[in-house]
Amino acid sequence: MSVQTKYTYKTGRGLPGGIYDMHHYPVDSRFNEEKNGVLRFGVGVVPGTLPGSNIKLPTADSTAADFEGVVVNGFDRQQDLEGKVFILNNQNIGVMRRGRIWVRVTADAKPAYGGALHMVTSGADVGCFATTGGLEIPGRFLGPAQDGVAPVELYGTGAAAAATGE
Repeated sequence: MSVQTKYTYKTGRGLPGGIYDMHHYPVDSRFNEEKNGVLRFGVGVVPGTLPGSNIKLPTADSTAADFEGVVVNGFDRQQDLEGKVFILNNQNIGVMRRGRIWVRVTADAKPAYGGALHMVTSGADVGCFATTGGLEIPGRFLGPAQDGVAPVELYGTGAAAAATGE
């Protein structure tokens, strides 16, 4: 029998790719260009081979202007028999360009409220966010990281700003 042993008035930490609050934010529909299981919720992405349609993880050649947004966890993917959720190749997913969202951060990131937002473009943490290195993305951290996840606010970039007239 399971029993709840911890009570609190505080909202729990978010999940990678989960929307931070209930305000309306634009989320674009894109197709995953990465192989099965490579793309994860809460990471930053750039346009794929068909800009405006496909997305992929950033590379060393990516620029801040290429930033497409963060992969949103729409809670519409099934778990496998081991409880893992995978984003499949060519699967349609949501990408938030502007707004507040929970993102994956590097293990050594120590974000604080208002801190600079950087997207990692190489290595094992590609697509994750940090406070230095990689590409500086228009946005800011909204608080500290816990268990590899932190809240951020995306201000919108290039294509996002043009699409919304900002």
